[in-house]
Amino acid sequence: MGAVITAKGREIIAGRMRGSSPSQAEPLNLAWGNNPAGLAAAATDVGLFKEASESRVAGTSSVVTTTTPNDTYQVTATVTSGSTQSIAEVALSDSASKPTAVDAVQTSSGVIGSNSSTNLIVASGASFSVNQYIQIRTEVLKITAIATNTLTVTRAQNGSTAISTIALNDVVTGGNIPGVTNVTNGSVFFHADHGSQSLSSGDQVAYTLTTKFS
Repeated sequence: MGAVITAKGREIIAGRMRGSSPSQAEPLNLAWGNNPAGLAAAATDVGLFKEASESRVAGTSSVVTTTTPNDTYQVTATVTSGSTQSIAEVALSDSASKPTAVDAVQTSSGVIGSNSSTNLIVASGASFSVNQYIQIRTEVLKITAIATNTLTVTRAQNGSTAISTIALNDVVTGGNIPGVTNVTNGSVFFHADHGSQSLSSGDQVAYTLTTKFS
């Protein structure tokens, strides 16, 4: 299992260090996702691999001790599944709402381009804007132009690696890298993959997520 503070998360930590009432919102909103390809979370991530349909849940935060006094930020939250599904990732965000830009890859062949391709076809180009960052599987890309439903992108952004295959229905999620806030609700502080949990409608999962600072 991988669990990381994202690059954007490091910016969030720094923002919360300033003053008694920082303008940076606390990242205590828990989101979970399906992670259908069993991908590993990375510090370069700007979104979940595939966020599930349930609303995000505001957790309860505390500061606890792991090694030295008060060295760990902890969030606890319980999420209820609204359907039969498999959950295999979890994240914390400073936003209670999901990103505004979420779409899926569209192509008749099922696979587009290679790790050097710069054209990406989505269901609706109107979901995105130029200079936004997006994530597909483990890769972060930057949109440089939009023509109807075709996005022109710069590959392998935010320290990520270009993936070899982008497939039909791969989720395209907008997100923010450090220094960028142009995707509403698009900042992820913490992202973790975990073993797949098969759930029925009404099943609940209680999470305790801890971030130790050292």
